[in-house]
Amino acid sequence: MLDAQVQRGFAFVEEKCMEELLTSRGKAIPEGDEEDNSWKTELTMACLAAIKPDMTDTEVAVCIARGFVEEHPDCYATLQVEEEQLKDVCNAGEAQKIAEFVAGLAKVKAKKDVVFSTRDRGLHKYFKKSPAPKLSAAHRRPPRWLPKSDESNTAAVSQWIEKHAPPSVNIECDDYNGRWRVISANLDWRSISWTKRGYKKAAFEVLSQAWAYHKDYTSVGPPYDVAALEAEWVEPAKG
Repeated sequence: MLDAQVQRGFAFVEEKCMEELLTSRGKAIPEGDEEDNSWKTELTMACLAAIKPDMTDTEVAVCIARGFVEEHPDCYATLQVEEEQLKDVCNAGEAQKIAEFVAGLAKVKAKKDVVFSTRDRGLHKYFKKSPAPKLSAAHRRPPRWLPKSDESNTAAVSQWIEKHAPPSVNIECDDYNGRWRVISANLDWRSISWTKRGYKKAAFEVLSQAWAYHKDYTSVGPPYDVAALEAEWVEPAKG
């Protein structure tokens, strides 16, 4: 049962039970406010360390990510249409429900930021580091775009994406509908079309999303500067 709770990152387990677990193992209970999401994350890591002290930081990051998604399955959800556009075709009651949904998403995403940042800062207090991958200087530079002769070739662009994407994320090419689907290790996903963006902007956005999923899942970020990558496809401000 404890092994199962480890794999699920103690999802849905009350803090009082986690405190009792630490006490029974002779471990200190982290200090903090019970209403603070940072403290709850620290408590989870302490319990994981009490049961599986030989886990690596990456293994623990996966457990905590899995637990958060189990408790908050909508943490990656987005509206497919702008809220104001939806309100234009809804009655007052429906518009209120849309507003509540959007507010709920914002609250969950703010909580996610706190939980994952606390996890990433605190992992090394409890767990050993995974061996760092050996990366060449070329891997540390933002990916360069394909030669112009390949820019109109969907297969070539897909291969370029896969070359620079993280290992925990699956990229599926839907050539018929003109889009890639970025699928996280938790099976959350986002669809990114190239029909209006063009191959280059869409491909860079796919990579940015893929590394965001990977960092959430493993706490390991990209070897290159994502901001430099995003600068390639974000539209410049007008005026």
